[in-house]
Amino acid sequence: MKPRAIGPLTKPFDVRLELPGSKSYANRALMCAALAGRACRVGNISPGDDTALMLNLLSDLGWVVTRANPFSTDVDLKPPGPRTRPGAKLFTGAAGTVSRFAAALLCATPGQFELDGNARMRQRPMAELVAALRDLGGGIVELGQPGCLPLSITGGSLKGGQCRLAGGVSSQFLSALLMVAPSLAQPTTVAIEGELVSKPYVEITLEVLHAFGLPTACVERQGYSSFRVTPHRLLAPAEYRCPPDGTAASYFWGAAALTASCCVIDGLSLQSPQGDVKFVRILQSMGCRVLSPGGGLGISGPPGGLQATRADVGDLPDCAQTLAVVAAFANGTTRLDGISTLRRKETDRVAALATELSKLGAKVIALGEDSIEITPGKVKPGSCTIETYDDHRMAMSFALAGLKVAGVQIADPGVVSKSFPNFWEFWGRLYATP
Repeated sequence: MKPRAIGPLTKPFDVRLELPGSKSYANRALMCAALAGRACRVGNISPGDDTALMLNLLSDLGWVVTRANPFSTDVDLKPPGPRTRPGAKLFTGAAGTVSRFAAALLCATPGQFELDGNARMRQRPMAELVAALRDLGGGIVELGQPGCLPLSITGGSLKGGQCRLAGGVSSQFLSALLMVAPSLAQPTTVAIEGELVSKPYVEITLEVLHAFGLPTACVERQGYSSFRVTPHRLLAPAEYRCPPDGTAASYFWGAAALTASCCVIDGLSLQSPQGDVKFVRILQSMGCRVLSPGGGLGISGPPGGLQATRADVGDLPDCAQTLAVVAAFANGTTRLDGISTLRRKETDRVAALATELSKLGAKVIALGEDSIEITPGKVKPGSCTIETYDDHRMAMSFALAGLKVAGVQIADPGVVSKSFPNFWEFWGRLYATP
């Protein structure tokens, strides 16, 4: 695919958008549906590649996955029949969430499986999850590097019991364990060592579990340091609808902040467990006004430009790149804390940010493993091609720079398909506002 040029905005916009469903909710709902073992409809499902990989996984396990038409965002799931033989080899591509959820799901599903991903996914850490699943009875053998894909999994081996997780790597490990725990024969206790990263995603997991019939009383917790789940059969609702994606919203809120524009996203509020909705509070600290019209959440950017801020993005890591690009056009030096997990994503996002922001004249200084400072500079003249590193969030976050600087191009615009394949269609609406 050819690079995509992003032209500067010639006038402020005022839009209200209805964005696609969250992949975080969609993949958790699909996981819970599989564990419930009953027919279910998951509505407003994310159109991205990650959710498609989760659906492929269920298909390989014998589930019948159908839509009313190819463009429908509602998916009907029918469980495998008694004679269905699940596929033995399963592929999760570059999807970290799907890979980690799949490892737990397969340990709870009778059969013998081999779970694998692409080259980058084979490098991403899963050792904490593998060790925890083994402590709960899971039969797992690494076929490559220790603690990484590919894995050979003996399904139906989980029993429950006690396990431990380091909190500083990924909350996806805890979410995977919490979702399989109700289906196990014994109560499951997970102790978290150290500070848990990305806490809001655990709240999303619990919200979806409760929607699939897990009583609140079945989960005993001590903050984010310990969780105990009592066995209880999950019950799939006739339909579960996914809320809009808070991370996707951040790109449009950031665009409004940079261009003194207004953008409201339908279906979101500050009460959502999605940590990314707190992005509007960070933008507020930079001079924006938060909008809360009925049924939506938005931003109005300041006419006089943005001011630098200091923000901890540990609970909204997927917004860090968006904030970094916004900071490159603010007045002063912005500091971002809580970024250590960004080094273990689709790419080393901290290194990628430093390289690409330098093309915009910004100076990025690392302050240890967990913080960076971003100071705007003079933009270099001429064409500026932003590399995406096979990372969807690099493409979408750096689209914001094109609103302010002539000559910005996104090298691989198609990479957005991982989470938001129609991103560019929505982006075009910012230019079409009357």
